[in-house]
Amino acid sequence: MAFPSRFSRFAVTYLLLTLFLVGCAVPGPRPFYSRKSGDWVTPGASTGSTAKRPSGLSSPGGEAERLRRIGEAYLGVPYRFGGQSRSGMDCSGFVRQVFSEAVGVKLPHNSAAMWNHGESVSRSDLRPGDILFFKGWFVIDHSAIYMGDNWFLHSQSGVGVCYTRLDAPYFKSHYAGARRVLP
Repeated sequence: MAFPSRFSRFAVTYLLLTLFLVGCAVPGPRPFYSRKSGDWVTPGASTGSTAKRPSGLSSPGGEAERLRRIGEAYLGVPYRFGGQSRSGMDCSGFVRQVFSEAVGVKLPHNSAAMWNHGESVSRSDLRPGDILFFKGWFVIDHSAIYMGDNWFLHSQSGVGVCYTRLDAPYFKSHYAGARRVLP
């Protein structure tokens, strides 16, 4: 039996570590909070993100309404890799915490592992409360909660918990699918 060379073990370890560390990271210019506009702005690009509830967003009712209310209570909480508290949370920690508080559903603290929960949902059949998934480098590395009207709630690196449009350039091109865990 042949053993892998020291270099190939190092290369595989380096690649896996790199993929692990870029979880929930969105490339491109980082949004910042502008006191002048009173909102999040991105230099030179529009991410479609906001730390406020989008105007005109309809109320979904039922368990999805509880998810929305609890999720919005976290708006503005900073991003922190591995976090799941008001002092900071990552994407899967946010989804896990909101589902636990709102409806008592226990989910793993890992976006790729969440992919195995619930039923698959096509993009055209999305309903508020569905969990959205996005791919980075060939793997699921970001999760969010769909809120309707093409908006979702998530914790984004460099931004924190915010609403973002599903048709925002990065998320539109990295959309991997959705799962429904609510009945």
